[in-house]
Amino acid sequence: MGRHCFKAFAIFLLAVLAISPAFAQGTLSQAQLNGTIHDQTGSVIVKAAISLRNVDTNHVYTANSNSSGYYILTNLPPGSYELTADSTGFGKYKQTGITLSVGQAATIDISLKVAATEEVTVTGEAPMIEPTRTEVSQVIATEQIQSLPISGRLFTDFALLSPGVTTGRIGLQSTFTDPSVTRISFGGQRDLNNSVTVDGADNINTATGSQRATPSQEAVSEFRVVNNSFGAEYGRALGGIVNIVTKSGTNDVHGSVYDYLQNNAVNAKSILTQPGFDILRQNQFGATLGGPISKNKTFYFVNYEGQRRGQSPTYPGLLVQNLTAINNLKTSLGIAPENLNVLKTADVDNGFLKLDHQFNEHNHLSMRYSIQDGNDLNMLVGETLDGGGIGAPSSGRNGTLRDQSLVGTWSSQLSDTKVNDALVQWARRNYGFVGVTGQPNLDVPNLLLFGHNFGAFDRYNETRIQFSDTFSITHGKHFAKFGFDTNYVRNFVVWPGFTPARVIFPSLDDLLVSSKANWGSAPCPPPLVGLTAPCLAAFFWGAPVGPGPFNPNAASPPVPTTWQNAFLASQASNFFVHLNHSYYGFFAQDQFRVTPKLSLNYGLRYDLESGLDFFINPYHKEFQPRVGLAYSPDSKTVIRAGYGIFNDKYNLTFFFVPAPQRPPIIAGLPRVNNQITGTWLLNSMFLPTPCVIPGCPAVPPGPLPPGTVPPPLLTSAFENLINNGSFPNNSLFVQGGTAVDRNLLPPYSEQTSLEMDREVVKGLTLSLGYMFVAGHHLVRPIDLNVGPPIGTETGTGKAIYAFAIRDPNIPAPPGGSPGTNGIFYFTDSSGNSAYHGMTFQVIEKASKYFQLNANYTLSKTLDDGTFVTFVSTPQSNAQRNLERAYSNQDARHRFIANFVADAPQEWKLLRNFELSSIVTLQSGRPFTMFVGFDANNDGNPVTDRVGASARNTYRGDMLETVDMRVSRAIHLHEKRQLNLSIDAFNLLNRANVDEVFSVYGAPDFIGPAPQHFGDNTIAANPSFGSPRTVFNPRQLQFAAKFTF
Repeated sequence: MGRHCFKAFAIFLLAVLAISPAFAQGTLSQAQLNGTIHDQTGSVIVKAAISLRNVDTNHVYTANSNSSGYYILTNLPPGSYELTADSTGFGKYKQTGITLSVGQAATIDISLKVAATEEVTVTGEAPMIEPTRTEVSQVIATEQIQSLPISGRLFTDFALLSPGVTTGRIGLQSTFTDPSVTRISFGGQRDLNNSVTVDGADNINTATGSQRATPSQEAVSEFRVVNNSFGAEYGRALGGIVNIVTKSGTNDVHGSVYDYLQNNAVNAKSILTQPGFDILRQNQFGATLGGPISKNKTFYFVNYEGQRRGQSPTYPGLLVQNLTAINNLKTSLGIAPENLNVLKTADVDNGFLKLDHQFNEHNHLSMRYSIQDGNDLNMLVGETLDGGGIGAPSSGRNGTLRDQSLVGTWSSQLSDTKVNDALVQWARRNYGFVGVTGQPNLDVPNLLLFGHNFGAFDRYNETRIQFSDTFSITHGKHFAKFGFDTNYVRNFVVWPGFTPARVIFPSLDDLLVSSKANWGSAPCPPPLVGLTAPCLAAFFWGAPVGPGPFNPNAASPPVPTTWQNAFLASQASNFFVHLNHSYYGFFAQDQFRVTPKLSLNYGLRYDLESGLDFFINPYHKEFQPRVGLAYSPDSKTVIRAGYGIFNDKYNLTFFFVPAPQRPPIIAGLPRVNNQITGTWLLNSMFLPTPCVIPGCPAVPPGPLPPGTVPPPLLTSAFENLINNGSFPNNSLFVQGGTAVDRNLLPPYSEQTSLEMDREVVKGLTLSLGYMFVAGHHLVRPIDLNVGPPIGTETGTGKAIYAFAIRDPNIPAPPGGSPGTNGIFYFTDSSGNSAYHGMTFQVIEKASKYFQLNANYTLSKTLDDGTFVTFVSTPQSNAQRNLERAYSNQDARHRFIANFVADAPQEWKLLRNFELSSIVTLQSGRPFTMFVGFDANNDGNPVTDRVGASARNTYRGDMLETVDMRVSRAIHLHEKRQLNLSIDAFNLLNRANVDEVFSVYGAPDFIGPAPQHFGDNTIAANPSFGSPRTVFNPRQLQFAAKFTF
């Protein structure tokens, strides 16, 4: 069902909401409690007085049952509560031990006894089954956050404990995504299309789609992971939502001091660890303090946490074994050699302050300020970079961060049935990501990469001002919500792409033979047979030209050959991007308690984004109807289902990349504004590599095909750069650039879910569910400067090209044809994806001593593109339909279980011990088998696939890991405790391979097609299928935490 099918529904919904007040699932960071009051005969009791007391702050929330005996308490902060009910002629009822979690819609039905003279007191939590919740979600509770083992203490990693969630891989071979956070994919969607909120405030960095800095683990109370079919109050996410709630002070003073240590002295070594490169030192330390400023009225909570980390990069054996030859080459070129004896550091300081003030019974103010400073050296070293190569130390980046946010929320109870919540946020994130060196990028695609990596921003700063307001009203069996959210975002980006130059060598042998002494004499190895060193296949450079006209017969200024910086400081402004824009969201939502067994949740959301008119045409059709139901045939069962449309905002990376570039005007290709305003050129020159696949047409005599240059032109460009830092002229035949489709549409998804929860016995719940998520209008890249096909490969039908578009308006290079060598990198919104997932979950709360949560997901994810990297462009422009295949996000089988077990006090030898664990089993992730060079002559050496194989047909290694924690509480005093713990990550020390070398080395299979990791593969490239990167070996963490 598409969005047009909902026009009638949307009109009907607005009409209903206009005449009928409504019922929702709580604001983003709050909970609700509802139920029915009845007597012992089952008759409902009208106007019973309900009160709910927060046991930590003594704040009391009140309500009365209506004519149906129904009551609802909304906008409740997560915490521990005591519930009482009273009515004339009935005995008073009290229930203690109630814990409400973020986003929970708890139901507690109350039976009052007639004319009882004594108060009835019940101790027990809210039922595990939530009969009015329609969304598919799960809470990561305080005990899990505090008790489960976690490396690096990045608590948002616990979102991976939920079914239908896995680590995201949209940034595979891309450095535009934030490398400092764990990427998370919900329902197979791209991991840049999620939403993360902290106390209801937007916590997404629009520049990368990643979460901004979050409070430390010690400052977080709990969070809810919303997988599917969320209500209209949620917005700007295709996949999932993570709602984080921070801690507040209480009437008692509480605090802690803690330290967590890791050191390689007690760790195992990875299978890829090279001798002498095994250092790991990490220390995470901090303190918390919370309590009352004025009891029952004003509270504070503060936290500081620091981290000091140093770790050796994991280098591929290929780099270490060839280091002498590589450094001899670099020395001959006047470039500093590689120094592998560097550490990747991550030094972070995190501060948090929160104040809560209860002005009176009906008005509550909460304010928090958080700040994170970070200094991370040699990031990306040993990791896969854009272009597919493993980054050497000279390709590293130094990250410097300051991330701040100031958030205020005001909750006002206007009457017994009306509540208003307002939120204001000011946030600023300044992130520098400059290259360790400014050396030329010497690139062996999909293998190794040296020098200044071309695919990352040097800086992205973002300032946000957010204001949101939600008004809710109860009436009868309805609880309605109406709200809006506005964000003004100001961005500054530095994007010096391809500076000083990217030089592509077809193989490592081609690179190593290209030392200065061999220029013009040493023969090049295949595939550049017949040529002499230097043996490069392509030469890119970012050429600053400034605003306005420029001389195409002149070159951009040379750079110093000390290679300390990739560009001249005087040219820096040519790489700046300034972008100010806003987005707005409006929603109306109604949850209708149709009967005590059936709840209906329906709503409409509308989003709008402005400030992007320079790049794209405005779009005003983001209407998103959503509907869900929850049916509870008995108190132990609930069946929930939902469907909806969910829009996300534009990811600004797709605007920052083209913004400063000036792409060429090529006949028949789109026209864009930055062809006039751009301040630097993405220039390039390519060799006319021979066509080597069956079916290649005969090469006609005469000039070279368009988009190529004679070898002497290419080699002289490289030699001049090395000798004196100079560049070729900015001629029309070298100019390229990036553009975005003016008709780019915001991405959206259709989500459907069906889930059944059943409490089999007290404390044991089983859940079975199905989720479907279809993504539409997803961004895909394509290089449009590719000429029409000139033939097809025998046996596969794949198109063969003759490089670039022939354009008579672009003068030919010497010996060449009219047209430009430059790429015309173009992003449009033609992408689609589909996810089908079956989930099974077991939750066990046997007692206060044992909790278990285990789930299994069987899923399949398909898509037809990934991200804005060269490797993501289609291998054949005329056959773009062949890109539809398994997604990078596909994880067919995933099982994850976690438990926390405390020894009973009666067990004298073991009492005060706690054991917890996380077990993860996951099938291999998919990889694409690449040829390794430009086999079809379209000018792109990194996208050609072997034979007739589709994207992602090779399966990597399974992930099997067990993390475990053993802790012991030592009671020093009634309110003072020392907790000692040992964590073991990957306890069994399994060699879990993350990425594999996927370059096959030949255009067709020379034996049986490889299927999965561990095959005895026959390939032209002996490294094919071998481990490229791996997850951590067994590592131990020691901790001490003093609480009072």
